[in-house]
Amino acid sequence: MRTNRKIALALMVLVVATGVAFGQQTKQFKIGVTLYDRDQFISSLEQAILDAAKAYPNVVVDSQDAKQDVNQQIAQVDVFATKKYDAIIVNLINTDTVETIISRAKGIPVIFVNRRPRDSAIDGIKTAYVGSQEYDAGRMQGEFLANFFKGKTELRYVLFMGQLGLENTNERTRGVKETLTKAGFKLTKVYEDTAEWDRFKAMNQMQQLLGTGKPFDVVICNNDEMALGAIEAMKALKLDLKKIPVVGIDATPPAKEAVKAGDMAMTVFQNAKAQGKVALEFALKAAQGQKIEKFGWVPFEPVTIENVSKY
Repeated sequence: MRTNRKIALALMVLVVATGVAFGQQTKQFKIGVTLYDRDQFISSLEQAILDAAKAYPNVVVDSQDAKQDVNQQIAQVDVFATKKYDAIIVNLINTDTVETIISRAKGIPVIFVNRRPRDSAIDGIKTAYVGSQEYDAGRMQGEFLANFFKGKTELRYVLFMGQLGLENTNERTRGVKETLTKAGFKLTKVYEDTAEWDRFKAMNQMQQLLGTGKPFDVVICNNDEMALGAIEAMKALKLDLKKIPVVGIDATPPAKEAVKAGDMAMTVFQNAKAQGKVALEFALKAAQGQKIEKFGWVPFEPVTIENVSKY
């Protein structure tokens, strides 16, 4: 974890160093932001972008919530382009719309954040992606569970996935499954479906599953919101969360409290502050025609009862 923190710190220092010049410019820069939704994590990401912009008196950020509506997100990009904003930060609803969004931006630089588009859409000139290596989050869940269930050979699992088709969902799922399989576990599916990142959908699905009486060993979730929903349903039936671990991803404030309370076995810290800061800096550099990297990677970090107080 220290190594990851050093990498993240180095990245942020580099970004700050390259961004100093922006504050010295007299031109006003207008940055449009369109978000897939304002859930717990994305709200933190949005605030990080707004906070980073405060360092530059000549930067104005216009942040909009597309409310999971693809057409609304495209319309927001249209508005940014019509107003001739200097750069646009996009948190994609659907990765299939990436080419449309780039086209509708009409040459304005587009920085994608947190939801990764196809690599072919990224050129490091007018387009870039800022986020984390999603496979690593699943891998960290798998490593924790492999240690938790040391001595067992089979795991009966419940899996709540995010929105289908997204890289976040696919890679987090692949990471945890492959890690457990490589550790020697036979994985037996009890339940596996999307709850679309939503706490209440996960809670309702878990309630239905519990009603069947099917036994399971572990609950794996692609994010914390779904993990918290599953926990709520399990606690209502007084299931022992110390014996049936629930794991999530994001390390949101409610999830960290659940880890401290012993309700959530572990989560994975996704650094919204760093993602938002780097996305803004990439947008400002691209707006000035400066070279940007194709990818700005921010490392994940595992969070357990042993280290949650540090987050």
